[in-house]
Amino acid sequence: MVKKTSLYQKMKTKLAILIFLCFHFSEYVTIKLFLRRRRLEALNHQRPSGLTTVRSMFVIGCCFLWQTHPAHAVHHWIPRKQEMNFNVRLGPVHILKRENFTQKMRFHVVYDKSISKLNLERQNLIKNKLIPEANAYFHQTLQVRPGKEPIRLQRTCLDTSYFLKDFTGAENGNVQFCKLLCVETKCGPVTVPGEHLDQCRVCDKSGSHCFNAQGEEWSRGEGVKNQDFILYVSSIQTSHCNLANAIAYASYCQQERSLDRPIAGFANICPARFDPDPKHYGNLLATVKHEIFHALGFSAGLFAFYRDRNGVPFTPRGKHGLPVYNDRYGLYQWSSRVVRKIKREQWAVRHGFVKHIVNVIVTPRVKAEVRKHFRCPDLEGAEIENQGGAGTELTHWEKRLFENEAMTGTYTQNPVFSRITLALMEDTGWYRPNYSMAQMLDWGKSLGCLFAKASCKTWMESRLRKERSVNPYCFAIKQNPLKMHCTHSKLSVGLCNLRKYRTRLPPEYQYFNHLPTEGGSVIRDTSSYGGAVALADYCPFYQKFTLTGTNGIKRETACTIPENAPMERDNFALEYFGSESRCVTQGNRWTAKKGLLTRTMLDWGSGCYKHSCGESGLKIQVAGKQYKCNYNGQRIAVSGVLDDWMINGSLVCPGCREFCGSIASCRNQFNDFNGIVFVEDYAAENIKAIGSSNTIKLSSIRFFMLSLVMSLVFVLVCA
Repeated sequence: MVKKTSLYQKMKTKLAILIFLCFHFSEYVTIKLFLRRRRLEALNHQRPSGLTTVRSMFVIGCCFLWQTHPAHAVHHWIPRKQEMNFNVRLGPVHILKRENFTQKMRFHVVYDKSISKLNLERQNLIKNKLIPEANAYFHQTLQVRPGKEPIRLQRTCLDTSYFLKDFTGAENGNVQFCKLLCVETKCGPVTVPGEHLDQCRVCDKSGSHCFNAQGEEWSRGEGVKNQDFILYVSSIQTSHCNLANAIAYASYCQQERSLDRPIAGFANICPARFDPDPKHYGNLLATVKHEIFHALGFSAGLFAFYRDRNGVPFTPRGKHGLPVYNDRYGLYQWSSRVVRKIKREQWAVRHGFVKHIVNVIVTPRVKAEVRKHFRCPDLEGAEIENQGGAGTELTHWEKRLFENEAMTGTYTQNPVFSRITLALMEDTGWYRPNYSMAQMLDWGKSLGCLFAKASCKTWMESRLRKERSVNPYCFAIKQNPLKMHCTHSKLSVGLCNLRKYRTRLPPEYQYFNHLPTEGGSVIRDTSSYGGAVALADYCPFYQKFTLTGTNGIKRETACTIPENAPMERDNFALEYFGSESRCVTQGNRWTAKKGLLTRTMLDWGSGCYKHSCGESGLKIQVAGKQYKCNYNGQRIAVSGVLDDWMINGSLVCPGCREFCGSIASCRNQFNDFNGIVFVEDYAAENIKAIGSSNTIKLSSIRFFMLSLVMSLVFVLVCA
């Protein structure tokens, strides 16, 4: 009996050991396959897959491809000297100069025949929505000195040669007489109708015999009464459309002679890039407004014509009352009272310091507004773009400092027309802006002189030394899985647009001594790493991006556009997209449970959620439930149901003022910050991101070791 029991005990022990070995061999193989898969995916830059184990726990990623949202470049078309006319009369000069800015801007819009060649959907969008809304904006935003006469544009002269005479042509004066011949008059790509033109007046070669040209086509038109600007709207695929890959462009073509204000211009909508999709309408409208701002005064071609508040030119005038023309740049040369060239001596880069040359608008109102915006009392003025070539350089705000200001040279996200742009329009001497129409520019707001004057390397290093966020910049290399962030405006989910270029960047834009990777290693040769937007001086920042689902459908990550919402069955983070939605930081990976199955979101970090502001402060709404935010950085547990799945996650509350402004209910909230805020600084965030990318791997190994110990105990007990 003893032998039989001993034999039974040995068989029982061997069986337990066999079960133990089989179970852990399967665990070992599963983990090895997972780690091997991760290594292969890292080498091939693929999205990590989830780990499926016998415990019925599996991790899913979002089924999409992604790409950083491409920057939409805008290239201003600056007319050449021979394409301009400066002698439009609106009344006696001495009377016009004494007029106050009492007239709201009025546009006389003329639709070119090219508009009628578009399909009805596009025609209606341009004529009944796009242009009327843009004009209504300027009507509410700008006031001008009212003219005393109808607008009659000047005729174009053969070889742009003319004399200035009195009305009789006998004496010198300020009335244009063409030398020999008047020719067809155009404004950009559009032919100006005869009823908008003044009388054709001509002289012989010497200018001694002058007269009015005969014939109805050369006679004086009735002009345009009770208007302040003639806008010719066309849709022609011009060479500029092709060269600049533009959606639209606009410019001026004639100026009135008393104070040089642009009096006529055009807006051409390029049909090849014209997208009537409603979800792109906001950017389309912003583009048209941007171009009309160029036509009204925000142009390097007009800087030399700016005047002070008394109507005195900032730039000295020469022959015929015009500034000196710079043939090299094809521009009238402005004085240092409008634009100054400044040398930044201590521009920090990876190998020390270099000199960095910037051009700065230094007119009085712009200087005051930009100092107030950055909270930098000795800032020289507002930097203008130093890259991009003709049409971008010098005629837009510097992208590094004014990222989403709509008058920068490329659109990346949420364009706004700020007080700084309206200040420039006031400093032209031609307009009085309604500053209540200005939109809030939060990029760089109150960040001080270091941000406004130094390179982004200096700014980031200074913040890291203080253990603060490097916001609004970043230096996170793309991770797999994705770790998403909110853009600085909190209107979009974004990714850090730091990328590796094929060649080295110019030395003045090489900012990084080294870069950490998600695996914990360090990149030493960083000479080819920089932000994806070159106009931002290659400084990296969080930028919205485009998702492409497995069905090929693309959607962007702007929270305020309903069409960007994921399909309901895929909305495991319970997001909401709409006008009341904002980007909120997620506290951890979200999970979905159904029975024994658990799904964990691989790509996480932030999402779009509905918010409300009221007497009780800020509330975030998720899946129909409201969660109150009591202080900045508060973590709130969130739950909901999607089909048969129970969803659990958490959100990190933003500051009340950040979402709700300065309403009274925000005053008593704790840890609030009136400005831009990120919950964690990058150093801490990078450690967490590295940890999170290995969460599955570490938890599996821990489970393996725990089960190993438990199985050994089991074997010993059985033995």
